[in-house]
Amino acid sequence: MRKIILGMVFVGSSLFCTEGSVVFETVFGGEEDDVAKSVVKTDDGYLIAGKTKSFTDHRDFSAYVIKIDKNGKKLWSKVYGGKDDEEANAITRFGKDFVFIGSTETYGNENLSFYMVKIDSEGKIDWQNTYYHNEDDQYYGNALVADGEKLVFAGTENHLQFFGAKVNPYIFSTNKEGDRVWGGFYGGEDEDNAHAIISVSDGYVMAGKTESYGHGDFDSYIVKLDKMGKKQWYAAYGGKDNDCAADVMATDDGYLMVGTTESFDNNYKDVYVVKTDKKGNKLWQRTYGGSRDDQAFAVTQAPDGSYVMVGKSESFTRRNGSDLYLVKIDKKGKLLWERTYGGESDDTGYDIVTTEDGYLIVGDKKTDRRRDSDVWVLKVNFNGKLRNN
Repeated sequence: MRKIILGMVFVGSSLFCTEGSVVFETVFGGEEDDVAKSVVKTDDGYLIAGKTKSFTDHRDFSAYVIKIDKNGKKLWSKVYGGKDDEEANAITRFGKDFVFIGSTETYGNENLSFYMVKIDSEGKIDWQNTYYHNEDDQYYGNALVADGEKLVFAGTENHLQFFGAKVNPYIFSTNKEGDRVWGGFYGGEDEDNAHAIISVSDGYVMAGKTESYGHGDFDSYIVKLDKMGKKQWYAAYGGKDNDCAADVMATDDGYLMVGTTESFDNNYKDVYVVKTDKKGNKLWQRTYGGSRDDQAFAVTQAPDGSYVMVGKSESFTRRNGSDLYLVKIDKKGKLLWERTYGGESDDTGYDIVTTEDGYLIVGDKKTDRRRDSDVWVLKVNFNGKLRNN
């Protein structure tokens, strides 16, 4: 594999170290599209995973990992892949090392394969593997979790057929060397997708969207698996239109899913949150947003037990386009506060982690409508602000 180590263009940043939390805003990127999709904490900072067109010698995307310290300073950045499209959509810690999952056109089958790469703390590749079930199908790697000595990956198989395609969640486990242990499909007769997976004490929980089950078009979808990948139960939530779960987390008494709904606001998108018990029975559901499209892509838990979501909003901006949308709710779903951040064009937050003094958010930012996107990193305090006042 051709590995490239790059000096990244530093576009600009703001750092505020006044009394209280360390907060900052910074962007990284070059002349073309660069996007951050996932972030994980390290001992001395954060690893950010996504994709880049700026730092390749071809016109396609490469998988992209950036290491920053706790103040947002770049320590290194590297790209991974070959001559065609690659991307990293999720990254997790695995012992002293890290693993990301995405998709690759360069390696694997004839179309698109799962792409799994294990790297050390300096970004050096330990191993990289691809996986596919069928030579002619497409595989989108969306999520992963480290569970002791094994890894569990979640994504979607697009099984191409003469009239359209059969789309199905595919979940598989590997050992620490990346060799497949078990795997299978977790959908029905129609289109279903896996967007997130977490490890719980007795197995795994996948979240996504389903057209096979539920109430309307797509619905939010949750599947509970045991430790060997056997499906134990599943459930769907939503209304008559499209609903989707983008992320899921375990709570003391069940699970919390966040995503998007079109069912409850005259066909505009709202942030959609569903709280269930440990058997998937719905305890409550709430929507958040305004008069236009609003979406959530990730959730984290605050130190006080409440929840903080990140996504994008068209409702709370004074211009056309979207801003990064940050929302805090209590354990019952009551809105505590909401914030937006953005510039002259579309800006989005894709992932969020809780830190010792606030929240770190990653996504992409466009400075104006003539430019491609840059990787965007924000560190806010526990009140969701870039200022400690």
